[in-house]
Amino acid sequence: MTTCGIYRINEKKCATCSYWAGSREIQFNANKPFYVKAIAGSFQCLVNKSKMATGGTTCLKWKLWEKI
Repeated sequence: MTTCGIYRINEKKCATCSYWAGSREIQFNANKPFYVKAIAGSFQCLVNKSKMATGGTTCLKWKLWEKI
């Protein structure tokens, strides 16, 4: 079983950022995005190539993910 982290959409975490390179699943509440379920592990940041980030990491380059 894969370990995942769950983050609210409005949390400024790497898993909720549009630059997140790892896989994630968006969970909806009343047809609005509410949670991001991101696979655990470290992934290279798409903006800061020298940085490895987990879903719960925060940084100054954070940008809200594109809504689907």
